[in-house]
Amino acid sequence: MNRTGKYTVVDACNDHGAITLREHPRNGTLYVVEYDDEDVEAELSSLDAGSVVELELRRAGRRGNAWCAESARPIEAL
Repeated sequence: MNRTGKYTVVDACNDHGAITLREHPRNGTLYVVEYDDEDVEAELSSLDAGSVVELELRRAGRRGNAWCAESARPIEAL
């Protein structure tokens, strides 16, 4: 399963490399726990809580709400 959309950073990247996001407009919560490459990880790791980012995601294994970020593009506003 893949998804693309705009997300708000709820909790910035933690010591384990995970980031908590809220999707728009439904306000569902997602957890990015994997990254396709170091550039995507660096981009997301640099964001603070409240930042908005457009992402392409795919499920991370069988975990229910864990995702792998395939691409990330910070945006100014919704």
